[in-house]
Amino acid sequence: MNQYNNYVCKKIGSIQELVLSKAQRENLKKNCVRIKVYAIGLNYIDYLMIKGDYQYKNNIPFIPGTEACGIVIEENCNNKKLLNRRVIINNKYGCFSEEAVIDIKNIYLIKDNLSSLKAASFIISALTSYISLIEIANIKKNQTIIISGASGGIGLASIELAKYKGANVISIVSNDKKKLITKKIGSNIVIKNNEDIYNSVMNYTKNKKADIILDLNGFLKNYNLLRCLKWRGKYLIAGFTDNNITTVKTNYILIKGLQVFGVRAGEYLNQIKYKQKASILKEIFKLSKKNICTTKEYKILSFKNLKKGLELIKERKSFGKIVIKTKHYKEY
Repeated sequence: MNQYNNYVCKKIGSIQELVLSKAQRENLKKNCVRIKVYAIGLNYIDYLMIKGDYQYKNNIPFIPGTEACGIVIEENCNNKKLLNRRVIINNKYGCFSEEAVIDIKNIYLIKDNLSSLKAASFIISALTSYISLIEIANIKKNQTIIISGASGGIGLASIELAKYKGANVISIVSNDKKKLITKKIGSNIVIKNNEDIYNSVMNYTKNKKADIILDLNGFLKNYNLLRCLKWRGKYLIAGFTDNNITTVKTNYILIKGLQVFGVRAGEYLNQIKYKQKASILKEIFKLSKKNICTTKEYKILSFKNLKKGLELIKERKSFGKIVIKTKHYKEY
């Protein structure tokens, strides 16, 4: 069969504009592989790209989807050893499909310890967490980190990584169900966003405040999280939901000597040398063997319900990761 199904974004704006289409196989370009997709991990950036609000803009029409796993069925890389190998896809587009054609530089061979579900929902969360906490924040044992939007894939991975490094974790979430999940993953305390966050942080830290804030949803727009940072504290901006973009009060930065960082994991990898990138990926896969930064909470949907999964992410009704199984799905 040379035909397969995919979702095509023909018009920027709404998830409902995605069209389920039949595609015809085309010849592979040099250094590309054809992958039979087993499972797809949904991410908030997929929604932002469809909406047209992400910093990277795909040319219309395009197939959205940034994360998936599958098996290589054809290659044009002069490397027959790639055939029949399971791989992770980490690309700016192309994953909302039963088959995907991907440049070889945007795939990673799957380690035996990763199931197809974990492999499809692992790399973006793990990379963002690792680059945020290890590469940028250089988190240390006994430090305290506040994580906003902590119940999503990146948030849960960050909780695990921070605890693995011996840090104390304060998670901020929106409801009781998310509170239970983040507590189960390892948060020392969990605060709902309608509670008194500042006093809760002060009580937990015995008035010493936090060393690091990892803001995953632009929480600063509605609450002055910077009050919770100690002298020379680090504020990491890793994402926004609901267009939660705001200004940072420069008087707080000056008076408290704060360090403010923007986190773009993909661009970070693009800007560093190959050896450093390889080292980061090696460490992430080492962590996965210890079951750290791998997905623990799933909602699994069928390929035909992919848009439903995106709606759940848009409405912030999801936690952990939403994973889409295609008709080719195989578990290992």
